[in-house]
Amino acid sequence: MGHTEDEPMRFIWKMNHAGFLLLLLMLLPGRPAQAQVDLTGEWSPRVYNDHMDVGDYTGIPLNEAGRLRAESWHPEQLDLPENLCRPHPIDIGLRVSVSQLRITTELDNETRQPVGLRLHVAWQEPEQVIYMDGRPHPSPNAPHRWSGFSTGHWERNTLVYTTDHLKEAYLTRTGVPKSEKATVTTRVHRYGSVLTIIFIINDPAYLTEPYIRESSWVYDPNQVIPPFPCEITPDGTIIPAGKVPNFLPGKNDILNDFATEYGLPPEAALGGTETLYPEYIKKMKTMKVAPRTTTEHYRRTQ
Repeated sequence: MGHTEDEPMRFIWKMNHAGFLLLLLMLLPGRPAQAQVDLTGEWSPRVYNDHMDVGDYTGIPLNEAGRLRAESWHPEQLDLPENLCRPHPIDIGLRVSVSQLRITTELDNETRQPVGLRLHVAWQEPEQVIYMDGRPHPSPNAPHRWSGFSTGHWERNTLVYTTDHLKEAYLTRTGVPKSEKATVTTRVHRYGSVLTIIFIINDPAYLTEPYIRESSWVYDPNQVIPPFPCEITPDGTIIPAGKVPNFLPGKNDILNDFATEYGLPPEAALGGTETLYPEYIKKMKTMKVAPRTTTEHYRRTQ
């Protein structure tokens, strides 16, 4: 069959049309990956307030620098003016205290298209935006925040997101440190009305390997998260001006109270990679344990 004179023009039109469609697709704004499950809503916590005792570093793979920082922490540091309204980092804010959780869809300010999810926690009202539109993480020199910077994606029915650019803070509320070099990988999975979040914390400054912990919430559509105002009183605090409570190396006189009261070898309570594994139980049986006393050790009550 012979070619007609219109065929070259028809071919050129098709190519132009295809090029236009390709250009249009390239110019369209990025969209987040389609959610596999709906995580939005109100979630009531099922809190496990572990590591509330001074000297309880069990299960934490601390290195020597991290242990030194932890042992120098004094309970009265909580009463310093700069610490009264200091926010929890988002990973510990979701883990301890009054951690009612609200998850909403995050919209782009200009296009009003969904770009991710926003987490709002009751205690001191930290918020975390999880971007799922493919944007890169900022420069290492960008400012660090309490909630850091997070990008996420779906792995089947699990939301996985990575957070960096976090401020220096704590792993526990009794002084175990976390540096500004830390990154947190978080896995969020919904099982019906139960939401489970697993935190995997990597900190090259204070940890020898990842530290993993988990928390759960139950769907509660009638939950109301109240405001959390926090102000420093004009009269200051009970700590005299210019004083920063601390323990010098080797001078922490309450460090072993936790181990003594619970009948543990003091060395076993101080954490470290070796203490994470079942084989360490055999070694513990060969260690000396201090006699139990009736002295109450320091414990966080809130």
